[in-house]
Amino acid sequence: MIKIDFNRNFRGFSNKEKILLDTGIILALANEYDAWHNTVNNLFETHILSDEDDENSKAIFLFVNPLIINEVTHLAGRPLESYRRKKPKEDFSNINPEKVVDETISNIEELIDNEVFLVIDGNREAVMEQFKLYKDLGSADAANVAIANQHSLNFLTVDSRLAENIYLKRNQLTNIHKVYTTSGKYRTY
Repeated sequence: MIKIDFNRNFRGFSNKEKILLDTGIILALANEYDAWHNTVNNLFETHILSDEDDENSKAIFLFVNPLIINEVTHLAGRPLESYRRKKPKEDFSNINPEKVVDETISNIEELIDNEVFLVIDGNREAVMEQFKLYKDLGSADAANVAIANQHSLNFLTVDSRLAENIYLKRNQLTNIHKVYTTSGKYRTY
């Protein structure tokens, strides 16, 4: 397993690479108020959603699972709350928090509906692996990592601590070959 910073000399993903997207990636892509939005949006525009007619374009398969979507729906309002706390002098009177949540969810629904994000789920083996991982990774992350390992998916996250913990478990997670992450210095606030 190798750990790759997608903001440092990154040349893109491999053709036909299969990647499980962590909650933070999806939330950052879909919600402009997320502190990771700019860097994740840039990653997608540069290396994932590039022009299909481009001779250098690659087929990349992006996966989500119901647990990740559950986390996203639960957290959809948090980026705006965080942004408001970090920017107390800005005027937010014209921003409807409920509309921001609805747009975030709608953006993700559209990506799933258009099969940009493919849905994958766990199985018995993944659940058994989850039991072995939850103490080190936490419950939700253990489930997602176990699913990625079970289906031989690489992993994309903005959570550098999670990426490091996955890397530390590399002898146990032999089907995850690459963990993509970045550092906190690429947050906008």
